[in-house]
Amino acid sequence: MLAPWLACLAVSLGTAPQLPIDAPREDHFEAPEGYRPLGPALWFDPEARRLVMRAQVVKRDGFLEHLLCLRNTKEHEAILATDASPRLIHAGLILTGVEPGHPVRYQPEFTPPEGPAIAITVEWAEGGEARKADARSWVQEEETGTPLEIRWVFAGSFEIDRPGLERPLYAADGGDLITVSNFPEAILDLPIASTADDAALNYVANTPAIAPLGEFVTLYFEPVTQPDAPADQPG
Repeated sequence: MLAPWLACLAVSLGTAPQLPIDAPREDHFEAPEGYRPLGPALWFDPEARRLVMRAQVVKRDGFLEHLLCLRNTKEHEAILATDASPRLIHAGLILTGVEPGHPVRYQPEFTPPEGPAIAITVEWAEGGEARKADARSWVQEEETGTPLEIRWVFAGSFEIDRPGLERPLYAADGGDLITVSNFPEAILDLPIASTADDAALNYVANTPAIAPLGEFVTLYFEPVTQPDAPADQPG
């Protein structure tokens, strides 16, 4: 176990404990009969009109740039990693009844990401009990220690045309799925100015609220159709 001073140093340097790359990844989740499979770790629930994803907790401490990344990409700066295809995540969000806005823009001037607000609820088992939380409660402001209050929006990433390819590249394939720092590649981003500069990162993991390291969790994505709820309440 890390000594307290060493643990603090690890967090400050971005080297806090995270799930090893070779950690077990077998998920025993069985999707309800009514779910429509969209691909690995991803379903559409037509009755509730929501997107459902499985992901694994890969980091519980330290500064963040992502809530969720693609497996084997940016686990050192994300709480969760998933095997779900970025393109299919995008398509699944459209199935919920929304259309993407636009990602962050830096030229000719800064414009924050825009798009429909998406509520993200996390469910998992811990100590033999079912747990449920608003995903925002897993992230807190580094300076104040308060949970994230802003909803993520469906910015939608972007496509890149390359000569010789049958179809354009989808920028989110690089791993930027749900971010807390602004990335043009992100599918879901915060609709504010949030730096990705390592010297001025705004958000850290809210460790006591997060499921155990290595735990598989279920994420539910639903368009926000009612007044916003505090981050300490589900959805």
